[in-house]
Amino acid sequence: MNYTFNNRPKDNLKSKIPPRLLITSFFCGAATMILEMTGSRLVAPFFGTSLIVWTALIGIIMTSLCIGNYFGGALADRRPEAKLLGRILLFAAIIVALTAFLSNFILTSLQDMNLNLYMASVLAAVLIFAPSSILLGMVSPFIARLAMLNVQSSGTTVGRLSALNSAGSILGTFLGGFVLISLFPSGVIIMMLATLLAFLAVIIYTGAWLKIIAVFVACILSVSAWCADNYGFPSSPIGVQIDTSYNHLSIVESIDRRNNRRVRILITNPDSTQSLMYTDNTSELVSDYTKFYDLAFYYKPDAKRILMLGGGGYSVPKYLLNGARSQDITVDVVEIDPGVTQAARDYFDLKDSPKLKIYHEDARTFLNRTARDNTEKYDAVLMDTFGSWTVIPFQMTTVETAARLREILKPDGVLIVNVIASVMGPQSGVFHGIYKAFSTSFPAMMVFPVTAPQKVYAYALQNIILVAMGQNASTISPSTDAKYVNLLSHQWLEPFTPDPSVPAFTDSFAPVEKYALMTIN
Repeated sequence: MNYTFNNRPKDNLKSKIPPRLLITSFFCGAATMILEMTGSRLVAPFFGTSLIVWTALIGIIMTSLCIGNYFGGALADRRPEAKLLGRILLFAAIIVALTAFLSNFILTSLQDMNLNLYMASVLAAVLIFAPSSILLGMVSPFIARLAMLNVQSSGTTVGRLSALNSAGSILGTFLGGFVLISLFPSGVIIMMLATLLAFLAVIIYTGAWLKIIAVFVACILSVSAWCADNYGFPSSPIGVQIDTSYNHLSIVESIDRRNNRRVRILITNPDSTQSLMYTDNTSELVSDYTKFYDLAFYYKPDAKRILMLGGGGYSVPKYLLNGARSQDITVDVVEIDPGVTQAARDYFDLKDSPKLKIYHEDARTFLNRTARDNTEKYDAVLMDTFGSWTVIPFQMTTVETAARLREILKPDGVLIVNVIASVMGPQSGVFHGIYKAFSTSFPAMMVFPVTAPQKVYAYALQNIILVAMGQNASTISPSTDAKYVNLLSHQWLEPFTPDPSVPAFTDSFAPVEKYALMTIN
């Protein structure tokens, strides 16, 4: 005797999932991933994109999805109705839209509370992304319950829906990361997601009046998205806001109180400034640490071929190409983000020059290829790849990186590296790991704390300039040039021994996040 369910013979049971449920499952998966990826761009102008921020976002969104899955399944068992699923989707659309409009206000309020980065990141994720993520989490079990026709085909039904939802998540990942974030502001993308969810509610609803209401909401949201794209959002961060494939850029202006001059600032992380430029002299260096790159010409006076790793606002390349040595030198710049270079052209007076060549790729990839092909030998390499003291490309801190750098430098070439850390104490781990790694390839290592070289400031977080050479620098004659005398006065002359508990960073083990997080209060 055949087992029957809902009075249907087993042999005739087939799992025919309505297309509207399949479409909803697919696009909800895509929306969830796009929301997660775009969320980091909403938070970036206020709290950055460090590992702490990403951990908070991913952790809270995943937790919210789990909560939504649980309660969505329980609600679906009690009321397996398509109109209830439609209401969930419509409510999710409204909440997502409110997220776009209220996020700046919420983030500004949290920033004003002066919380530590851990607490601020978690609260931001909870307040901005948890409500919409819970609602989106409710959709999948609800769809599975509505699609379930019989016990015998339940595995096929759930598997098909799960695969479709995962396929949507894959599409959302690539669509968000490769396309949308490069084309639209973060808030506009969020509004587009809200519109999508409202149209999914239209598909799910069967009643005419409910469809009309959902269409009306979807139209309002789509018009709102268009208006946001053209006119912006209320309470937007101050300054020009630009989303690129790799960064969220903020460009603002301020007054340098040291000389009462206007300064334009490029910010990629709110805990630090990436580049600064005097508006009345765009080639003059503003940041104190950038002036230490002139040490390249002290340690190698005949330096002509310069490599800059990390472009930012192109402050140093502009200074080099417009200075006293401009007739003799050429500068290659490796900047991973073409959007940063475009911002430098638009806002920081970067101009094309036959003496300037720009490579848009990861600095480590460039080093690997150049060392392998042995096509270039540089007189000096200037390295400035830290985004902030919490955003560190680990692949640029290792023994292997040092070896590549040594290979592309001339035998008497000089390497100058900007590190953000302290010389001693709990905030010094990143510096000590890099010092140990680079000393494997460069026997001559000199340390220049930018703010103050005295031992009393050894525990202070500051820019530290590391000068590395393949030969002994003691043979270089002292300079009487006031510029060099001032820079050399910052050299750390106290006894220095790297912390034995900090390993030399390698490609296989470079725990930069561990030591960088020690700088967070």
